[in-house]
Amino acid sequence: MNIAIITARGGSKGLPRKNVLPLAGKPLIAWTIEAAKTSPNVDDVFVTTDDEEIASVSREYGANVIPRPTELAQDTTSSEPVIKHAIQWLSSKDITPKLTILLQPTSPLRSNKHIKESIDFCCEKNASAVISVFEPTHSPVKAYVEKENGSIEGLYDKDAPYSRRQDLPRAFQPNGAIYVFDTKQFMATGQIPREDVYPYVMSEDESSDIDTQEDLIKAERIIKERYE
Repeated sequence: MNIAIITARGGSKGLPRKNVLPLAGKPLIAWTIEAAKTSPNVDDVFVTTDDEEIASVSREYGANVIPRPTELAQDTTSSEPVIKHAIQWLSSKDITPKLTILLQPTSPLRSNKHIKESIDFCCEKNASAVISVFEPTHSPVKAYVEKENGSIEGLYDKDAPYSRRQDLPRAFQPNGAIYVFDTKQFMATGQIPREDVYPYVMSEDESSDIDTQEDLIKAERIIKERYE
């Protein structure tokens, strides 16, 4: 059994109420719920939230709701304690997913195809995790890091900033859209696996992450172009 968990708290400082703001005729979170529900290898979809409006919208679009404790809905709360609580809640209902698929509602351009392919890839590789990424125009392998004395050196190695990009390993930026991972491994450590992790590569447009009004406008434009 593969279960999709969508994390959606009510508070948001950058773009207030962003999870239920309209995007091309639907609440933002609806895009993620519908993508998960129409992915053929996702068996069920749950939204973990502390917010009644988000819960109501989630049910309207066909997701189940996991009530999230207030202490797990703070600005400083990371995703992993929220996932752990959600999996424990599912276990109390006799639901034990083999794979957990974490989907963040701020990635509306991630489709059911992307979700399906990520799960298939995880199974094909027998991976601990598959994470969606994009390949940035400017490779982070060429970046510098500051040392304690204020000088800088290559982040990857001392020669990397002076090397041709083609001569360096490919580097990826996580886009936050999809995390597929083995549930047992996660519960053993309370962490998304850090080893035996494979990338599922998406385009930069598909990797759109909604954090500001400008992000929302850009995503709406991309969606309209797709349908046209």
